Amino acid sequence: MRPLRRRSSASERAKEIEAINCIVSGKNVLITGGAAGLGYAFLNHFLKHGANKIVILDIDAEAGKRIALGIEKSCGEKKVHFIHTDVSNHKQVTEAFKKTSALLETIDIVVNNAGILDERRWEKEIAVNISGMVSTAMLAMQHMRRDTGGHGGILVNVGQHMDIRNTAQLPVYTATKHAIIGLSQSLSDPYHYEKTGVTVITLCAGLTETSMTVDSPNKLLSRVMKADFVKTLEQFSIQTPYVVAQGLMTILRIGESGSIWVIESGRAPYEVYVPNPRTLRRHYKNNFTHVDTKVVGGRAIREVCDSTRTGLMSCA
Repeated sequence: MRPLRRRSSASERAKEIEAINCIVSGKNVLITGGAAGLGYAFLNHFLKHGANKIVILDIDAEAGKRIALGIEKSCGEKKVHFIHTDVSNHKQVTEAFKKTSALLETIDIVVNNAGILDERRWEKEIAVNISGMVSTAMLAMQHMRRDTGGHGGILVNVGQHMDIRNTAQLPVYTATKHAIIGLSQSLSDPYHYEKTGVTVITLCAGLTETSMTVDSPNKLLSRVMKADFVKTLEQFSIQTPYVVAQGLMTILRIGESGSIWVIESGRAPYEVYVPNPRTLRRHYKNNFTHVDTKVVGGRAIREVCDSTRTGLMSCA
C-alpha cells in the first residue's frame, strides 16, 4: 500500500503561492502551442500568478485570436498577444521572436511546449517536435542571454514521461521526446549558464487529457496497432492539464538549471536524473566463458557468461 502523503496546510500553501508570485509576477512570458491543451493551461496559471504580458504562438489562428480577445475583455487590458506561427518553420519562429521582443521589450520565461503526435506523418512529427523545439530553444537563449544584452531568464522544454516498455506503437514520437532531454541537458551545462544566465528546465508530463492524447490511437503507423495501443493507455492514470500547469509553477520555484521533472497521475512533481553511463556498464572477464559462484541466501548460485553467441560476454 502506498503511504499517504501529508497534505499541505493552508499556511504552507499560502507561502508557496507567495514564492511562486515572486518568480512569475511582473514577468513577460512566451508560450509555444499556447492555444490549447497544456499550453492554454500554462497561460492561465501565469496570468493567475501575476505575469505582466504573455505571448502565445500557435498554428491555430482562430483559437489563438479568440483566447487573446477573451482575456482582453475579462482583464480590461491587452495582457495576452497571439502570433500565428508554425514552429516547424524556422523563419516564422524567428519572426515571431522579433515581434515578441517588440511587444514585450524583454522576454523572461519561455515555455517550449508545441508538439504533435502523428506517426503516419512522422516527417512532420520530427519537424515540429525536434526542429521546432530546437528553433524555439535556440532563439530563446539568443534573446534572453546576458552576454548579448539580455537579462537572463528561464527556458522550460516540455517533453513526455513514458515507460519505454510501453512505446512500441510510438517509435518516432518517443525518439523526438528523448531528443528534448538531450537538448536541455546540453543547454543547461555550466558552460552555457555562466555566459547566458538562462536556467533550462525539462518538464516531462505523463498521460494528460488533451486533444492530442484523445486522438492518438488514430495517428499510429497502422490500424492494427490501435487496439494494442488503447489497451496500453488503459494501464495509466490520466491527469488534467490544470494539474500539470500547477506543477510547473512549483517547479519554477524550486527547479535548478539542468533538472528534469516528472508530473504523472495527477500527483506533485518529482525530479529524476539521467544516470551516468559508467554506472550502467557490464563487466566481462576476458573474452571466454566464465563461471562464477555466488552465495545468495545460503544457496550457491552459478553465474554463467557465454561468449559463443555474440562474441562478447553475455551473462545469464
